[in-house]
Amino acid sequence: MAITQPKGDEASNRSMSSYYEGVLIDEVLETHDDYDKLAFPLKPVLDIIELIFGGATAEFPGVIQGLLSQEDGDDHKAVYSGPHDRLELPRVTTAISDMIFCDWLDGGDAHKTTMDILHMIKHYNWDAKLVLVVAAFAMNFGGFRLVAQLHFTNPLAKAVALLKKLPEMLEFSGNMKPKLKVLFVLIKAILDMVKTIVELCELFCKEDFTAESPEVIATSSADVAIAVYWTIRGTVDCASQFVGLIGIGPNYLLLETWDVASLAHKLEKIRSQLVHQINVCYRFIEKKKDDEILDGIARVLESSHIDNSKSLNILFHENGHQQALFDCLHQNLVSIKDLRGKVVGLYITDLDIVTEDYLILQQMYPEMLDDQRRIEYQYEIVWVPVVDHWTNRKDRQFESLRDQMEWLSVNRPSEIASQVIRYFRERCNFVKKPILVVMDTEGKIVHKDAIQMFCIWGNQAYPFSLDKETSLWQKMSWTVSLLAEGIDQYLPDWIQEGKHICLYGGEDIEWIRKFTRTAKGVALGSGIDLEMLYVGKDRARERVVRKIANAIQREKLSKVLGWKLISYFWLRMEKMCISEPPEGITEELTKSELFVPTDPVFAAMTDETMPDFSLPNDRVFSAQTYNPIFSGIIKILSFGSSSKGWAAISGGSENPLLFEADGEALLKALTEHEKWKQSAENYGFVTALARYYHELCNDLPHCINVILPNTQLKGISCAVCNNPMDKMVMYSCCTDRASYGYYD
Repeated sequence: MAITQPKGDEASNRSMSSYYEGVLIDEVLETHDDYDKLAFPLKPVLDIIELIFGGATAEFPGVIQGLLSQEDGDDHKAVYSGPHDRLELPRVTTAISDMIFCDWLDGGDAHKTTMDILHMIKHYNWDAKLVLVVAAFAMNFGGFRLVAQLHFTNPLAKAVALLKKLPEMLEFSGNMKPKLKVLFVLIKAILDMVKTIVELCELFCKEDFTAESPEVIATSSADVAIAVYWTIRGTVDCASQFVGLIGIGPNYLLLETWDVASLAHKLEKIRSQLVHQINVCYRFIEKKKDDEILDGIARVLESSHIDNSKSLNILFHENGHQQALFDCLHQNLVSIKDLRGKVVGLYITDLDIVTEDYLILQQMYPEMLDDQRRIEYQYEIVWVPVVDHWTNRKDRQFESLRDQMEWLSVNRPSEIASQVIRYFRERCNFVKKPILVVMDTEGKIVHKDAIQMFCIWGNQAYPFSLDKETSLWQKMSWTVSLLAEGIDQYLPDWIQEGKHICLYGGEDIEWIRKFTRTAKGVALGSGIDLEMLYVGKDRARERVVRKIANAIQREKLSKVLGWKLISYFWLRMEKMCISEPPEGITEELTKSELFVPTDPVFAAMTDETMPDFSLPNDRVFSAQTYNPIFSGIIKILSFGSSSKGWAAISGGSENPLLFEADGEALLKALTEHEKWKQSAENYGFVTALARYYHELCNDLPHCINVILPNTQLKGISCAVCNNPMDKMVMYSCCTDRASYGYYD
C-alpha cells in the first residue's frame, strides 16, 4: 500500500523554500567581487532618483494626471542649485537601462535579466549596485514624466507626446488605475529598499561591529545579497509593467496585478528585517558612545584632582549663568565652588526618601553644624534624587521634600546626565535603597556607600572613606562602647569609672522585674558596682515599649532608653551586621581569649589547661572563622527578635568584653549564685557567670534565629554552634515594622 504525502505539508514547503533561497543566495554571492571595488557618489544620485519618483502615487485624482503633475518647484532648486548638474553616472547605467527595458521583449525572463545585471556590476558594492539599477530605470521613467508634464504648454514636449501616443493613453486612465496603483506601490517599495541598503552599508563602513557586538553582525552578506537581488528583480518587473502600460498597452502586461503586489510585499518584508537590524546598530553605537562617556566620568570621579570642583562639575554641569546646588535650609542657590576643601556626601535616593537612614542623617547633620569642633568636620551632604522619568507631579514632590531638609540638594535633578545616573546605578549599585557616595576634598570617590558607617559611628566616621572605616573597625572590640556608642548620656561615665554594665531587653515585664532585682542583689552580694540599662527589643511597637519603660522607671528597676534611642540602638545593630568588618580585621580568638583575655589567672593558661568552656553539645568556635564582634551582634539581634528577655554584661575594667546571654538561663545562673560564687572570687564576676551559664546551657538545644533586613551578606553562621544558618524570606507590612519611632 502506497503511503502518500499529505497535501499542504507546511513544514515541507518551508524546507523546500529555504533550500531554493539558499541556492539563490549562493548564486547572487558568486556574482559579487570583493576586490577592485568601483565607486561613485551615491547620495547625489539617490537625491535625483527620489525627485524623479516624487508624486508616484495613485492617491491623486485622475491617477495618471497625479503621476504626471509637478509636486514642488523647491525639489528642482535642491538639485540644480548644487553640484548635481555636473554629475556623471558610470557608463554601465545605460547598458543596465537597455537590459531592464528591452530584454523581456526578446523573451528573456526576469531572473536571467537580474543575474545578468549582477554580473555586469559585480565590481560595485551592494548599495552602489542598487543605486545604478534604480537610476537606470529612473532615467526612462523621468523622461516620460517630464514630457507628460510639459506637453500641454511646450510644443516640443507635445510633439514627443504625440509620438509616444500619450493622449491615447490618457483616454484609458480609468481602466489603468488599479494596475498603476499597485505599480506605484512597488516603485515605493524599491525606493525604500535602496535607501535602507545605502544606510546599512554606510553604518558598516563607519563602525566596526565585528569584535564587540555579535548581535549586530547578525546581518550577514547573505541578508544584504538577497535584498539586493529582489530589489533588482522588482525593478526589472517594474520596467516591463511600465513599458507595457505606456508603450504597448495594458493588454500586453507580463505580470498580473497580484504578482506585482506580492513582489512589493516581499520587498517590504525583507526591508523590515533590515530596518530592525539598522536600529540594533544605532542602539549599539549609542550604547558604545554612552559607555565611553560613562568610563570618562568614572575616570574623573575615581581619580584625585587639585580640588573637588572638576568632579562635581562633571556630575552637575554648572555653568556661569546657573548655579547647580540649592541650600535647603536657607532657600538659596549655591555654587559647587563653595564646596571646595570639603568632603561631599552624595545622598542618592529616589523620591521615597523617608527611611531610617534618612532620619539618622537628618539627626547627625545638625549635630555637625552645631558642634564646636565643626572645623574638624568639613563636609556637606548633597541630596541627589534619581528618577527615570520626571513629570510635573514628581517635580512638585521633589520641591516639597527639598523644603523639609537642612542640607544641600541638586537644583535641577531632571537635568542630570543619563551617564551620571548610570554611574550611580552600575558603579555604585544604587537600585532603590538610599546610598551615601562620599567624595573627598580632591574630588575622588572614596566610599560608594557610607550609610552603614555613618549610622554606626556618626560624625566620628569623618571623612567617611573606606580607609577610615577600616581604621574604625581595627580599633573596635566587642565591648559596651561599640554596642552603645553615643546612645546614652550615662554610659561614658560608667565606662570611665570601670563599672560593670548590663544592657538588657525584652517585653516580659515579669522577667524584667525578677532579673533586675536578682542581678542587683547578686552584684551587691559580690561587692561589684553594677549599672543596668533597658534597651527594648528589635522591631518593637512603640505603645508596648513605652508601657514597659514607664513600669521600669516607676518601680526604679533600672535606667531606660527613650523610645527613639531604642529604635536607633536596634537600627545601629542591624547596620553593624550589614557592615561586617573588612577582611583582615576579623579576630581569630581561641577559647582562652573568648571570656577572660585580661584575667591574670587565665593569662598563663593554654587551650590544653583551660577549664572546660565548651558550648552546647560540645560545639566550639573555630579559631579560623570566629569573629567576636559579628558573632555578638548576631546573638543580640537574635535575642531582640523575640519577646523574651536577654542581657549583655560587661565586666568593667577587669574584663571589658561583653558576655551575651538568653534571659531565662541567665536568670537561673544568677539565682544559683552560690554555686559559682567561689569561682567569681578566683576568676572575676563576668567570667565565672559566663562559665556557669554555659554549663547550664550545655545540654539545651538553643541555637538562634535572627531577623535581618534584605542584605547582600552571602551567608551567616550561627553564633552558638558556628554552623551555616538556613536563609528564609519573611514579608512584613509597614505596620509590622515598628516605624523606628521617628513618626510621632
